[in-house]
Amino acid sequence: MRHPRRARHSDRERGPGTMKVGFVSQWYPPELGTGVPRAIAQGLARLGNEVHVLTGFPNYPSGQLYPGYSISRYMCEQDEEVKVHRAPLYPDHSRSAVRRMANYVSFAVGASAVSLRNLPTPDVWLTYSSPATAAIPAMLPRRHRAPHAMIIQDLWPDSVIGSDMAGGRASQVMAGPLHAFSRATYRSADGIGVISPGMRQVLVSRGVDPAVIHDTPNWVDGGSGPRPSQAEDRTSLNLPTNGAIFLYAGNLGEMQELVPLIEAFDRVTGAHLVLMGGGASRDRVVEAAQGRTNVHVLPPVDAGVVRAYQHAADVLVVSLRDTPLLRVTMPSKVQSSMAAGRAIFVHGAGDVADVVRRAGCGAAAVPRSSEVAVSIQQLVDAGAQAREQMGARARDFYDANFSAAAGSRRVHDLLISTVERHGNR
Repeated sequence: MRHPRRARHSDRERGPGTMKVGFVSQWYPPELGTGVPRAIAQGLARLGNEVHVLTGFPNYPSGQLYPGYSISRYMCEQDEEVKVHRAPLYPDHSRSAVRRMANYVSFAVGASAVSLRNLPTPDVWLTYSSPATAAIPAMLPRRHRAPHAMIIQDLWPDSVIGSDMAGGRASQVMAGPLHAFSRATYRSADGIGVISPGMRQVLVSRGVDPAVIHDTPNWVDGGSGPRPSQAEDRTSLNLPTNGAIFLYAGNLGEMQELVPLIEAFDRVTGAHLVLMGGGASRDRVVEAAQGRTNVHVLPPVDAGVVRAYQHAADVLVVSLRDTPLLRVTMPSKVQSSMAAGRAIFVHGAGDVADVVRRAGCGAAAVPRSSEVAVSIQQLVDAGAQAREQMGARARDFYDANFSAAAGSRRVHDLLISTVERHGNR
């Protein structure tokens, strides 16, 4: 994707109903776990919109800059039909509340400067609200003439206060200001997208007008061609060759509640748990896995390689701590797992568990409950044919509800509604 050059603003003709979109997302490829913001940008571009992504220099999830990048005042790249504008930030993804907030705020400041200096004025702003501070460039007075839409990925301050970077006294100090800031971002928006049913209910309870809320569940690139029916060569992928493989690939953080999942595998036979990725809790995960012959921790791989591991696995794992916040979230791992056509085990509760049960594509259990090991063993004992059938239902559910075409159209409709509502203010 990398083709650095100075920004050259496109003046191409756009069809009726299409717009110049300023899309703010602190994270974007080549960073791991950024399939959703890229899918949004590319989906809007395919609908004829002129999309300008405003993002940071890649450093997630390690907090270290990716090879080939160095912090500068500005960099412009082209990602197919999308122009990517990179703004300076303080790279970090540690457990330190001070350093993490410095990362969020520095991006907000750097992106605001780049938005004023290097971006064409958009017809509409779209903020990928994770973190909530990403909304600041669209809230600047000079830019307020442009309508503003948000897609809420993480509820603030809940996601900050409940994370490993804030606890005790820090949570108490941060709660009030973050609540006030979050309410300000909602007021600035003419349209708000939510990724789960429960999130809509929370926003309404916090005073957001239901009329501005739209359902915009995440989606990922589901690929094309025949669905996988034969596992990849596990030996070449450094995977166990015997037993059912349960794969968790993603962020190894506190909110993923992976240590209790590892411990549950002490009571499971005929299966291996494979955890692949990086994050603030990777050391704890590695330590917990030591001495357990059916738990394996692998280093992170490029996003394009993850699909091979998914196809080699029998069951894909989604794991989230059981908190009020996480019961109303819907991580993109759900969609990517369904798109891979594999059975799914949800180590979590709430909306994410409900959607897997509704699709009939796996099982779910509340973390730290006795049902975790029982549910895992049931998936193992069900056998390969039953798991294949679950995987087929997962893909069917993805195609019907989370496809790129459906997701892109929902976000485009959110933007049109945002522009119309802004004009009627």
